[in-house]
Amino acid sequence: MRLGVDASNLARDRRGMGRLARNILAAAFAGGEIEVTLLSARRGDARALRAEFPAARVCGSNSARRRAAYDVVWYPFNGMLFGAAAPALVTVHDAFAFTEPHPERVARWREQRPILRAVRAATRICTDSEWSRGELVRVLALDPARISVVRPVPEPFWYPAADARLPARLGQRRYVLLVGARERRKNAGMLIRACARALRGPDETLVVVGELNPEDRRLALALGVSAGEVAPASDETVRALYRNASAVAVPSLAEGFGLVAAEALACGAPVLAADAAALPEATAGAAMLLDPLDAGAWADAIRAVLDEPGRAAALRARGVAAFATADRGRPAREFLALLRELAGAGAPPAL
Repeated sequence: MRLGVDASNLARDRRGMGRLARNILAAAFAGGEIEVTLLSARRGDARALRAEFPAARVCGSNSARRRAAYDVVWYPFNGMLFGAAAPALVTVHDAFAFTEPHPERVARWREQRPILRAVRAATRICTDSEWSRGELVRVLALDPARISVVRPVPEPFWYPAADARLPARLGQRRYVLLVGARERRKNAGMLIRACARALRGPDETLVVVGELNPEDRRLALALGVSAGEVAPASDETVRALYRNASAVAVPSLAEGFGLVAAEALACGAPVLAADAAALPEATAGAAMLLDPLDAGAWADAIRAVLDEPGRAAALRARGVAAFATADRGRPAREFLALLRELAGAGAPPAL
């Protein structure tokens, strides 16, 4: 099978979509029967892509338009930046470009246009959860039969162990961890209000990986919540933060899957998650699910995890059990099977 892959963002994106794409590519290289060509319109990408992926060819994106150049073309990064003569599989992780559009017109156009092109031209769209599939159908009027679901699982990197690699300033403090907070759908303001009720004294704190938006930062200051922000951290630091957290909070109003919650559970963290969107799917019954609008319920849950060692231990055990026997290679196998299926689908209509 000759597989073309849109690598326009691959050299720069090593988290989220980039990590998922690398997992699929690793499985494609390991099988030996797939000829992979990385496609990019960015002039500076070729050298970096060849260095990281020596088993792949690297070509310009225009080659995707040539008849019979590829059996299937995969677009991992939320839409189609260029057309393809072969059947096209487009990964669209969520519909947030439309349900929470960027306030700036040009940025909004850049996010929405590739997805609209995929709606028009993709042979198949793949997403991460049944909830996201429903949202794509609802928001973009897609035929459900065009959408396949491949649920991610945490990589083997995320597993429980003793880990002392924490930022020095945390010391022996107990902390609630929030990973990713700037977008409004992440619901950080509600969690800050819950922490204002639940956390006591200087030895209990909220830790944020990334940064709060200005409104939430002001709220934390006004409520006296210590919200230590950790700059975008290495995977090793994030894993240590998961492993040592008193609780990992995922209060999002909307998540296309919720990989942070799944990673934290796989690392043995007690996870408090919103009973919303795809988070129940992602957490597989192992998290404590809470109303994302009820700050009082979150405050009570945080306090219970902090005060009741048995409650925290039970949550840790549930997460470990849920992912200890998880088939970490399943998503890649399912994805490659989908690509093989599409490779025989024939050329799509001309763009």
